[in-house]
Amino acid sequence: MTDQVGQTTLLSRAVMSDPYPAYARLRTESPVYYDQQLNGWVITRYDDVTAALRDHETYSSRRLGLLVAQRGGADPSPAVARFLELAAHWMWMLDPPTHTRMRKLMNQGFTPRAVRLLEPMVQGIVDDLVDSMVERGEFDLMADFCFPVPALVICGLYGLPTEDAKLVTKWCDAIKVFVGAAPDLGGAQSAAEAVHEMIEYLTAIMEQRRVDPRDDLVSRLVSADEDGERLGTDELVSNLLLLITASFETTIDMLGNGLAGLLTQRDQWELLKRDPGTISGAVDEVIRWDGPVQLTHRLLTGDVRLRGEQLREGQLVYLMRGSANRDPERFADPDRIDVTRNDTGHVGLGLGVHYCIGAGLSRMEGRIALTELTTRLPGLVLTEPERLNWRADNLQFRGLSDLRASAS
Repeated sequence: MTDQVGQTTLLSRAVMSDPYPAYARLRTESPVYYDQQLNGWVITRYDDVTAALRDHETYSSRRLGLLVAQRGGADPSPAVARFLELAAHWMWMLDPPTHTRMRKLMNQGFTPRAVRLLEPMVQGIVDDLVDSMVERGEFDLMADFCFPVPALVICGLYGLPTEDAKLVTKWCDAIKVFVGAAPDLGGAQSAAEAVHEMIEYLTAIMEQRRVDPRDDLVSRLVSADEDGERLGTDELVSNLLLLITASFETTIDMLGNGLAGLLTQRDQWELLKRDPGTISGAVDEVIRWDGPVQLTHRLLTGDVRLRGEQLREGQLVYLMRGSANRDPERFADPDRIDVTRNDTGHVGLGLGVHYCIGAGLSRMEGRIALTELTTRLPGLVLTEPERLNWRADNLQFRGLSDLRASAS
């Protein structure tokens, strides 16, 4: 196949609003094809995507050079250059053994015990937001619930003032310009300036915690030690930047996409109300069905022959996780939410050495959110279920701009 799905490119608003029909056609007709607009190979079947995610030696995460070329240009501004310098330390752009060292150190902030200790804080945040929605009766689930949940959790987790939640939102939006598969890269400079603010902010927070440690994730990471090694300043700031952005954006859209799906496939919402024991499985199921992260980039370290196509060393590969999660060869009736599926074999949270470091926290936030919403807003309905407003500006990150609803 050429760089088109029928007559529509993957970066068109139509496809980004609803990529699943395009994915289905690709899986059937051209499961491996070179997309001229994306400048890389697109891989859509579950077996191929999971094999590549497990093979970090062939499908490398060291793709900083491509990011520099795409975002930096020949003469990057100081703000862009500094961002790209820090991006070189991001875990998701590293391969073992460098990645292994970094991951072990960062993991110390996301142990099962650390996540359990956060549960009362998350419960309190969700309770307060649901209280407000119950009182108001009508609301925008995105603005009034899905956005503030992760923003406030991040502030609590990292020890940031809650009034800085709006700043976090602005900065995370800017980072998406750099890392996402977007049709328009013209905002790189303004995005870099916003990210530079975040870098300075996090550097100041980090230095404060070195002098005055607190019971928060920044303090734990500043003091994290693995075999006598600690994170350097750039490593720490860079990965704080990454963790905040990843946990914020993915949780917003996990909640938003999941609620949109459950409230339009009403039988599944009713099942959650009748049987709360299905809620934990439902979190994984909505991540599979319409995950916030639709693809992962990799860089080939050698030539690969795949489904009759010749992929060359140095080429970029797009592993379409959203497509893999809808592959009927792996999941029965994949286009339908089934909260009783109990199948965690999806790749919505990644796979292999780059499996989502915050998966436990995301699942916990989703479980608490669905438990409270189904219990306290059992009659929750979408105002216009037939008109969902998808952002449609980025192929990698999928989410809604708004989601109007009422309590009954």
